[in-house]
Amino acid sequence: MTRRLEIFADGSLYELEDEQPVKVTQTEGQVQLLIEALQFTAAETFAIAPTDAIPRGVPEPRASTRNTNQEALKVIKSFEGLHKLKQGPEGTYVEAYLDPVNVPTIGWGCTEGVFIGMKITVAQAEEMLKKELRKFEAAVADAVKIDINDNQFSALVCFSYNVGARSLFESTLLKRLNEGKIQEAADEFLRWDKAGGQVFLGLSRRRRAERALFLSQSWEEFLTWEPTRVLRLAESGQPLVQGDDVRQVQKALIKAGFNLQVDGIFGKDTDKAVRQFQKQKNLTVDGIAGVQTQKALGL
Repeated sequence: MTRRLEIFADGSLYELEDEQPVKVTQTEGQVQLLIEALQFTAAETFAIAPTDAIPRGVPEPRASTRNTNQEALKVIKSFEGLHKLKQGPEGTYVEAYLDPVNVPTIGWGCTEGVFIGMKITVAQAEEMLKKELRKFEAAVADAVKIDINDNQFSALVCFSYNVGARSLFESTLLKRLNEGKIQEAADEFLRWDKAGGQVFLGLSRRRRAERALFLSQSWEEFLTWEPTRVLRLAESGQPLVQGDDVRQVQKALIKAGFNLQVDGIFGKDTDKAVRQFQKQKNLTVDGIAGVQTQKALGL
């Protein structure tokens, strides 16, 4: 049997044994600062200090000297959306609402200090967004150990604002980036398109937009991105993908200099050629002849 401690947003601490609660501690909301500290720390372990231990002096909390650039702000605003926008006697305003997991939210996804019934102007929503982003800017600056450019930094802030700083800290994306593997890190964005184990089109679009910004490419086209038929090597035991669309990809690969048989069957040779072509064009090397790969092939 395994036990774990789970902290809930209302400040309650649940001790679970094989997912069954065995103990609960109510903190009356006093644990909120701890929740935020755990969400924004890159620490991998924690310890409870002895009761006679004296806290050491620490410097002022580090703040990022970099700010999210305008392109990333556009990405965030485009995908977060400005919900509950209304017009009143005093002008345009937005109201707080409950997000899909019942967290009071306002403006472009802001949650800090938000309560149902809260109303703010669009200008105030802009300031709230920038204020919340400062925490993520500091988290990204703390987590990244190599020199990155402004678009890479801002794309990471946009990403962590959506999935959480803790998710960034624990991600393969960050690991590859800190190893200096920029392209591999960029491709990791695309893995974060699921919620509850299910792929969501909105997340697929957002991850592609963030990846494009990370690579200093145009991202606007991904606002309306639609998945096409999956052209790739079939998994073991599954029938091979075939058809005229595969034949068109093979013809385009031959035109690009690859030696292939045009048989309309997505076999191992086609998979190899697609991966080599993707590598040449700095695309996601996944063997999938999707929208970007077909676009690069002139299809």
